[in-house]
Amino acid sequence: MKNISQKRRSFVLTLGKAMGVAGVVSAAPQAFAKGRGHASIQSVSLKKGDGGQQRLVFKLDKSIKHKVMTLSSPDRIVIDFIDTKPKAALKLSRNSSTLIKKLRQSSRNKNDFRVVLDMAGKTKATTKLKPSGNGYQLEVAFNPFGQQSAGKSAVGKPKAVTPVSRNKGKTIIVAIDAGHGGNDPGAVGKKGTKEKSVVLQISKRLKKHIDRQPGMKGVLIRDGDYYVSLRKRIAKARKNKADLFISIHADANPSRKLTGSSVYILSKGGASSEQARWLANSENSYEMKMAGAHLRKQNKVVSSLLLELSLSDTIDKSLNLAGGVLKELGSVNRLLRRRVESAGFVVLKSPDIPSMLVETAFISNAMEEKRLKTSAYQEKLAKAIFKGVRQYQVASIEMEQKEYLS
Repeated sequence: MKNISQKRRSFVLTLGKAMGVAGVVSAAPQAFAKGRGHASIQSVSLKKGDGGQQRLVFKLDKSIKHKVMTLSSPDRIVIDFIDTKPKAALKLSRNSSTLIKKLRQSSRNKNDFRVVLDMAGKTKATTKLKPSGNGYQLEVAFNPFGQQSAGKSAVGKPKAVTPVSRNKGKTIIVAIDAGHGGNDPGAVGKKGTKEKSVVLQISKRLKKHIDRQPGMKGVLIRDGDYYVSLRKRIAKARKNKADLFISIHADANPSRKLTGSSVYILSKGGASSEQARWLANSENSYEMKMAGAHLRKQNKVVSSLLLELSLSDTIDKSLNLAGGVLKELGSVNRLLRRRVESAGFVVLKSPDIPSMLVETAFISNAMEEKRLKTSAYQEKLAKAIFKGVRQYQVASIEMEQKEYLS
């Protein structure tokens, strides 16, 4: 399922580029240039600078674009040379570096070249491209963490070296939607417990867990006893650039014997109707952005296809997220259903944000109503949901790294 999802996303972005949809992300301009010819890596060598700083120098026949990424577990530095090929296999003399354990290399697609440096420890890498003789050279300077940089600040103090986290620069924003609120109490238990109050407390507890997790941040759709319309809940999540959307509820049923937790995602039928609504909005009001591409009136066919693929991709991700949460809820409460269910919930209808609706328990059941009122049980439910979200976060990071290194 995950591989299918990743391939679908790649296809969405590739399609947008091919059809001329404006604004598709992350491609270097020269990757699509014609007649330019590949740059060539002539050689690579290791040099030492002032203060013993080590530098890897790539000699090139022309200027290039490149990307650098630092990874951990194990420690690696990845250098991507865009529209570039090596003249011959790159080699470093043995024992030439105490930092670099091994240099690996591979071609990426038909245009690019990748160098992976297996490092002896956590290391910061900075690059500089400059003219050299009849060509250019790319210098990659290394600073191991825990060692002072050879450079000095304006007041003469060594520059601090800070670690690079695996998820540097990307914090997963989780929109937490406490159902109902204000004049809408939601379901009401036999003892008068209101769904709106219980789910708000669970939501606040969930936010605390998420905020304590590195690389994650929780955003409450409502943080008090007031009502937010279903569409505005989606709009607020989008305004906060949410990566995930979780709507929390406490179920009710005419049969007070019914118990258990359940998790829902958007159904395919709901996705189809949402696609039509989004396309209508983009036609009638404003330019919209989806899957990294702008949806415009003159691109009706492409926009429709991009939306369809993006919605399907989002549902796949929602299923992965919901599956983990459902499993964790099973350790706290019995499950009403042992699989993720789907329905056309309006609050889940955001085409590019993986979303799920959690029915924590049946407030209409006397035993579960009693539990839902206690802070201890609310905490157990919040922690279970958090564990499922964290598993999704870790899996997403690992998938991105595998895709990057493939």
